[in-house]
Parts: sequence; C-alpha cells; structure tokens
Amino acid sequence: MARSSVPTRRDARRVSRRQFLGTAAGGAAGLSGILAAGRAPAFAQARELTFLSIASFVPDTDKELKRQFEEWGAKNKVKVRLDIIAHLQLVTKKASEVQARSGHDLTALGPGLGDADLYFDHLVDLNDVAADVAPKNGGWMNPNDYLIRGKWKLLPWWMPPFPMAVRTDLLEQIGEKNPDTWEDWLRVGKKGKAIGHPFGTALGHSGDANVTLLSILWSYGGSYVAKDGRTITINSKETRVAMEFVKRLYTEAMDPEVLAWDDASNHRCLNAGKCIGIHNPISAYESAKKDKILVPGTQKEIAEVIDHINTPKGPVDRKATTGFWCVGIWNFSKNVDLAKDFLRYHFQPDNQAKWVDAGHGFNMPFLNNLTKHPVYKSDKQYRFIPEVAKVTVAPSWPGPTTAASQQVWDLYIIPDMFAQYATGKMTLDQAIAWGEKEMQEIYAGRKRKN
Repeated sequence: MARSSVPTRRDARRVSRRQFLGTAAGGAAGLSGILAAGRAPAFAQARELTFLSIASFVPDTDKELKRQFEEWGAKNKVKVRLDIIAHLQLVTKKASEVQARSGHDLTALGPGLGDADLYFDHLVDLNDVAADVAPKNGGWMNPNDYLIRGKWKLLPWWMPPFPMAVRTDLLEQIGEKNPDTWEDWLRVGKKGKAIGHPFGTALGHSGDANVTLLSILWSYGGSYVAKDGRTITINSKETRVAMEFVKRLYTEAMDPEVLAWDDASNHRCLNAGKCIGIHNPISAYESAKKDKILVPGTQKEIAEVIDHINTPKGPVDRKATTGFWCVGIWNFSKNVDLAKDFLRYHFQPDNQAKWVDAGHGFNMPFLNNLTKHPVYKSDKQYRFIPEVAKVTVAPSWPGPTTAASQQVWDLYIIPDMFAQYATGKMTLDQAIAWGEKEMQEIYAGRKRKN
C-alpha cells in the first residue's frame, strides 16, 4: 500500500525551528506586501451573494425585491447581485447550475413544489428558516404541503391566484351576467365568439394551460394521481366528462390560436379588446391600467370595463391551482449562512407587506397574515384573490408533491392530452391512453425531462 501523502503527527514534530521561523517570516513579508499595495487581504475582501429570480408580470414586484436585497447588502456589507430571467428559462437554468455545481447562491424554484424532490440532494435544509419566519407572519397556510420527505428544502414564496377576468361591456352586449360555473363560461364564450370576442385560455405548452386544465379536471371530479402518490387515476369517467367539456369550449368558444399561446398571450388578447374573458391572475388588468390602454374605437380605458370574479365551479367542486413559486439555497453555495440571513430579512412582516403592496396583490405569499393584506381591499378587482387562494391546491392534488408530479407539469402532459382530443388528432380513448402511459412512465422513473 502506498504511503499516505497526508502529514502525520510524527511528521509535524520533525519540522525544525528554523523551518518554522522561515515560513512565518515569509508569511509576514507577504502580508506586508499586500498592505503596502493598498489592498485588503483576500479574507477581508467584500463578500458577494447572488440570487436568481424570475421576471414578474407586475414589474414593481421585482423592483421591491431588488430594493430589499440591496438594502440588506448595504447593512451587512455584502455585495449583492440579483439576476432576473423569464420564467420559462428557469427549468434549464436550474438544471445547468446543478450539473455544474456552480452558479447562484439563492434561486427561485418552481412552478410547483416538486423541485424540492427533484433537487432534494442539491438543496440546503431550511427547517430553521421556515421555523423562524412562520410565527412572525401568522404561520404557513398549509405547512404539511410544503414538507418534502419531511424536510423544508425550499420556502414557499408566492403564488398568483387565478380568478376570471371578464369584459363587463361585452357581457351586457350579449345579455349575460357574471358567469359562475365552467358551463356558464361555455355559454358566454360561445355568444362572445359569435360577435368576434371569444373566450381565451391557453391549450399549448404554457403554465397557464397547466393551471386552467387541471382546474377544470378537478372541478369535474377527475384527477391524475391518487393520494398515495403512485396510482395514476387519469383514466376515469370524470376525466372523460372534463375532456368532452374542453373540446366543446375549444370548438365553440375559442379560436385555434390558443394552441400556440404562451403565458402572455391571454394578456394581449384581453388588452387588445378581443377576448371576452380569460382565466388569469390580475396582471393583465394591471398592465392595462398602467398603460392606459383604450377599448378599440373608443376613448374609454379598457381597465374600466374589466371585472375579476371567482375561479369557476364545476359540477363536482370549485378548485384551482397556480404556479407555486418557491425559493431555495443550493448546497454548493459558499454563502449558505448569508443566504439564510437574507431570507429571514425578506420574510420579515414589514418587508413582505411592502413586497405584496408593490405587486398589487399579484404575488400572494403562503403566510396566513398576508392573506389579510390591505391591498386586497384597495381595489374591487382584487376582492376575489383571497377567495381563489382558499380553493387553490398544489398541482399534484390530491397526491403529494414529488419529482414525478413536477415532470408531469414541466412536460405539459395534461395540456397535450386535452389538446389532442379537442383538435381531433386523437379519439377520447386514445388521448387518455396516451396521457396515462406518459404518466406511468414518469412515475415509474423511466422518463426524464428533456
């Protein structure tokens, strides 16, 4: 066996006094040279904390986050860098940083809690931070939902609840009142489409498509995975009823362009004066209000004829989901303690209140006290946001959040299954069989993200 290159205690005793003094003198000379050059030694140089986040659809939210990050940095003499990317870029960016084991210290995670399982071995445990911030904010809304394998591998950060945005002037024109059920929306959308104002919701590869189609599936009594987190339940009569409804919604009340929509397309449809209604957070309304967008052919601002109402009810339930955006710390970060300290700062009640206010209610935290924030009473358009939040569940409902459930979301299995039947590319049985097989492959661990 080769002799170890690690010095032993006996080796250490062999170091002569002359060798020791020579080494010490060299070190002192080196330090003198650094000081003479007028630069601080490396260990005293400024520390840097980096944070990767996603661009909000209400930009003032990002501005407030940046202000808090820089304020914390100034107080702690830490250089900070906030990098903001489009949310659809986050999936590949997270994966590349993990593969390289290098990148940002703090990172946005999601949409969904599944990143905590998917990247379980690469994230710092945040049990201590979660316990610190909860009592100050009235506790977490559903703490058991956020534990992954019994640990806090991320902090639930914010969600944008999905009410329905509707054009009140167009409702009046077609002789309708605010819809309450999905069947109501089919009727309203059909009438709207007849006068050139269809209903709009994405049916392609976008977060909005995942949200709306899961909401419909649950509202009609369906689901795709059981509570045990293993049994695939998509092949059911309830799924068939939901898919038949969506086919009618697509063919009778929407335009084919929704198959190619991204997460900003419904904003554009509503604010261009085309869509009679969309299933979306209040960000489209905020953009219209800020930019003073006019109803085409009039001098009336379109924000004045947009109303927000509850997420629709189905024959079985009123249920919705949304992007569960979270924040975590990579365990390859060299600044774990600093990152935890900033999270404690950002989650202080005053800072959370300022951040929610900046977002005009778009970004609702997962903390009980924040559901009572004054912003939700500051504008009638925000009145249903807390109500929608109450019926909002994780995308894997009723199953637990896992890496597999995150992949079902990231690979757009639900939108593809619904769209293949709605467009006639597959029969109902074929589409469900396709979706079932894809999910079984994912949950068996045989299919990974592209």
